[in-house]
Amino acid sequence: MFTADGDFLLFDYFRVPYRRSGDIGDLGTVRADATGRLLLYPRRSSTERPQAFALDAMRLFGSVVDECDMQRRLPDDGWEPLSWLRLQHGAATAAWRNARGDVALAFDPAEIVTSFWSEAWAAGRWADHAWAGFRRAYYCVRPALPRPAQIAARRAVSHVQARAAFPAWPVENSLHDFYDWMFALLKELAGSPIPAIDLWPDGHRWALVLTHDVETERGLANIHLLREIERVRGYSSSWSFVPRRYEVGRAVVEDLRSAGCEVAVHGLRHDGRDVRPLSSLMERLPEMRRYAESWGAVGFRSPATHRDWDAMRLLGFDYDSSYPDTDPFEPQPGGCCSWLPFFNESLVELPITLTQDHTLLTILRRDERGWIEKARHLRDRGGMALLLTHPDYMLTRSARGAYARFLDAFAEDGTVWRALPREVSEWWRRRAASSLGQGDGGWVVTGPASTDGRVVAL
Repeated sequence: MFTADGDFLLFDYFRVPYRRSGDIGDLGTVRADATGRLLLYPRRSSTERPQAFALDAMRLFGSVVDECDMQRRLPDDGWEPLSWLRLQHGAATAAWRNARGDVALAFDPAEIVTSFWSEAWAAGRWADHAWAGFRRAYYCVRPALPRPAQIAARRAVSHVQARAAFPAWPVENSLHDFYDWMFALLKELAGSPIPAIDLWPDGHRWALVLTHDVETERGLANIHLLREIERVRGYSSSWSFVPRRYEVGRAVVEDLRSAGCEVAVHGLRHDGRDVRPLSSLMERLPEMRRYAESWGAVGFRSPATHRDWDAMRLLGFDYDSSYPDTDPFEPQPGGCCSWLPFFNESLVELPITLTQDHTLLTILRRDERGWIEKARHLRDRGGMALLLTHPDYMLTRSARGAYARFLDAFAEDGTVWRALPREVSEWWRRRAASSLGQGDGGWVVTGPASTDGRVVAL
């Protein structure tokens, strides 16, 4: 189907069949075997300054090679502008096409994608530093504030936070629109639809994943309130515990697991030092892993969704679920902009893609329609709707009613895969270890996902 001079992240991620030629040049090259047309792009260079730019309605982040430099690198003449991007200082060419139909890009697609996943787009932003100072001050005085004062303070700034320019909230489409933009180019180069392994097993259109963080003893005592809402509707969920903040009895773990639920680790003490600084993480990590082994837990979520791309690789868990796709309201705002799982080296990341319960219902004073509307958007785009709620906060009838109505909205949806986080991670690993091969009737899935993987055309 395609031949690339090395690894090509988009093909690896979407499980598109291609060959690696091993002939690495100054420009990255992908060749469509049927037509001979080429996709050319500059490999990321540490000497090129990453910057924010806009391509159509997409807000992207990466290194952009200027037109004169790129023209010197291209193999021949006759390249004409195909599309444009907007930089802070003006417009520039984003892509070129020649008479043969080859396409050249001004950026490395892999850098664009990983800048989203790792939140590298946020590096050095002045506004983030300004808000960080405010957040530090707030969380220093928060323990001394009465609960109503804490909520009032959060509400006072939420209106400003919700207007964050990037990532947009409640939906940021840039990363997934970039996938579509790239595959439209590649499809044109190939002259035919591009085969890939479907995003979800057994032909499911999207995934719905329910998770809970139990932050205090009060939450531990009220697990049954949310669990009963799920049980009568046929849902299972994941429950993350803080082992050194309160005592998690063996009976609690066994009851949840026997009911088809999952148990995960939510840090060690939930005191703001479970993940950072790095020295604190490394000191506490062995004990976190011991609790994980005792509980049969394979998943992790950082308290307050604190996260660091390099540090998360050290966790040693099967998956992590500390990254939101977009969330301006958390102590560490931002997001990976992905509503699909992705890898951080050997760690599977499962993004939180629906607004957290306390934010939606208490701070913003909205109802379940915020969850339902976003979940429908994710369903339409084939994504993962991963919801995080807390038994500590879902204590009122109105809050639990909102949760029940959200679950009811998709109870009869035959297109959804209702999965536990560990099941999503296990599928994503099997999918990544599988490939497409030619069978008698066309492309077939080979490898660990051969029984439930499906072939789709991009």
